[in-house]
Amino acid sequence: MTDSPQSRSKFPPLYWLVVVFEFFERGSYYGVMSVLSIYMVDVLGFAKQDVGLIKGTIQPLLYFLPIISGALADRFGYRRMLLIAFGLLGGGYFLVAQATGYAAVFLSLVVMGLGAGTFKPIISGTIARCTDKTNATLGFGIFYWSINLGAFLFPLILVPLLRDNVGWDWVILAAAIGTGTMLLPTFFLFREPPKAEPEAEPQDQKKKPSLLQTLANAFEIIYSPLVLLTEWARSSTTGRGLAAFIALALLAVGSLQFVSRPGTTHVWAGMAIQHEGVLFRLSAQPNLSKAKDFELKVDAEAKTVNLRLYRPDRLEINAAALRKELGEMAAFAKPPEMQAWVKLRDAAVKKTILDVQIDDNLVTTHAIDESGSNRLLLRIRSSAHYHAQREQVLGVLMSDPRLAALSGEILDDLVAKASQRSFLLLFVGLLFLVGLLVLGLGPTTARNRWTGALASLGVLLALIWLLPDLSIFARILTSVLSLTLLSMAAFERKAMERFADHARFLLMIVIYSGFWVLYFQMFDSVLWYVQAYVDPSSLNESVNAALAWLGLDFTWRFGVEMVTVVNAFTIILLQLVVSNLVKNTRALPTMIVGISLGTAGMAILAISSGIWIFFLGIIIFSIGEMTAHPKFISYVGQTAPKSRVAMYMGYLFLYGVIGSSIGGVVGANLYVKFVDELNQPRTLWLIFAGIGVATVIGLLLFDRFAKTDQADLDD
Repeated sequence: MTDSPQSRSKFPPLYWLVVVFEFFERGSYYGVMSVLSIYMVDVLGFAKQDVGLIKGTIQPLLYFLPIISGALADRFGYRRMLLIAFGLLGGGYFLVAQATGYAAVFLSLVVMGLGAGTFKPIISGTIARCTDKTNATLGFGIFYWSINLGAFLFPLILVPLLRDNVGWDWVILAAAIGTGTMLLPTFFLFREPPKAEPEAEPQDQKKKPSLLQTLANAFEIIYSPLVLLTEWARSSTTGRGLAAFIALALLAVGSLQFVSRPGTTHVWAGMAIQHEGVLFRLSAQPNLSKAKDFELKVDAEAKTVNLRLYRPDRLEINAAALRKELGEMAAFAKPPEMQAWVKLRDAAVKKTILDVQIDDNLVTTHAIDESGSNRLLLRIRSSAHYHAQREQVLGVLMSDPRLAALSGEILDDLVAKASQRSFLLLFVGLLFLVGLLVLGLGPTTARNRWTGALASLGVLLALIWLLPDLSIFARILTSVLSLTLLSMAAFERKAMERFADHARFLLMIVIYSGFWVLYFQMFDSVLWYVQAYVDPSSLNESVNAALAWLGLDFTWRFGVEMVTVVNAFTIILLQLVVSNLVKNTRALPTMIVGISLGTAGMAILAISSGIWIFFLGIIIFSIGEMTAHPKFISYVGQTAPKSRVAMYMGYLFLYGVIGSSIGGVVGANLYVKFVDELNQPRTLWLIFAGIGVATVIGLLLFDRFAKTDQADLDD
């Protein structure tokens, strides 16, 4: 490296304090996220699609909230908001560790997400205020290095230590401790970072804005395209036509989507048989990282036996051990012969899919049809008809040996989800239309402008709460998002050129988000894939041979939590080197190179399920990540106005809103479709690689046609 010790000494003590904060917060987060999907599926029993819904909600919340919290931090101070952030983080993780029900886990993760979303812009904003153009690339490189140091050490050491010796809940409790204790140094050591000199600030920024104006300014960037379109519509027939076409198209497509119910799917990896008055349930869930080949749980009072196979291919080898464990229990002195287990195992590996649909035109109460190989379709006239005939429907389904392990609670949940309507596109259309109305009210007085905005918003909220078959979560979420439309009434539109700059900045973030659709697979699809397909035996043998050669009496096994460890360790080794190499390169071309490497890493996963190929893909992806992302962060930090750094850094995290919402939901559904149902994991990774290619093309076009003069600034 060419940086001198003197250049590094420019970082003030506050810089190093927030680097420590970032280490503990990100270490806690990635420690939990490295196993959370597996924990929710294997321990709590949630379906993969349900886990995808949680991740597709929590992660966008975590990345959307900085838009508001960043503006509030600029208004009320970084220290005050940081105390709130650590309080929510510690409390949220603690509640997750105590919860077992789906709703309780969901709400607890929301609390955690509120804390993490509040935390993000404060730390990155502090880094931006503590650095300048001479050391920003290195400063953000060290910052990103600390993130990955936490993401490396916590999953590698703390997670397996707590999970295997104390319990799953202690992994999450450790995160609560790691973030909650940061309240002390925040209270005693953290001081407000330096601001721009008063004379350097624009005249309109010298007066501190009101809370209402602060909140309105927070949404100025996200609604900038709509502001530009409204101004064009007010002055041009073409603009009015385009605005009307977009509104009508969104409303038409959204209405069609709302009317047609999508239905739900559940993939069963288990079977059940009755034997000597005992219900034997078996599930085949390949997990080569498990220390045991199987897990056996017995409930003598309920007369049930649950056998979970992590290595279905070794069932015969474990026959004696299974019979011994069952034979020692008086209630099950006569377990089934091993031939029955083998037959059950073979059937369980062939996963059965149950589709549930609401069919308003169905003449009978319900109908059950074969819709393919090992696939059943349950059609129900309505949710009310189902509940009136619940026991009958459940009995018919459970009479099929492929669904003998089905429970009434799971079926109730599937029917409830099938009864709900998809509201996303219709809501976007309504939001767009109301936004046009609020912005297009004309040059009226402030009172009339607010009156019109409140009236338009009232109509939208009434529609949200009166439309049938929407989940309470959908109603609350869309209502909260609708409230942001009020900010438009406070927009100052005299200097329209800033809205054009906002729109270009927003477009770059939207394009860049494509890369983060790939990144967020590290916490869902990649973990499930490793668990089911990647055989780590050759890696285990190599590591254990090395340990034996060193004289260490220790057996090591590769676990799914090691995926984030590989990613983080690669960045720890190479981040500062890469940051030094790209410190004088332009931001957008550097990002394009990094995303291209990440796309290549994802495509490599399609070559083979071998552990060494998997490692190669993850390492190349990580090199791409460390090339693109710190450059992106430092670019935004150095081009943002110093008086609004936290707000701009808050918008930076929109890439996470888009990437995680699409990545979580689409990733889970693509995995179920191409891996669970079609057994085609190669297709899954090629699809994700295609998303990476589209992102690269988008940034190339942006660099060619939409860049501003600031886009070429060296940071």
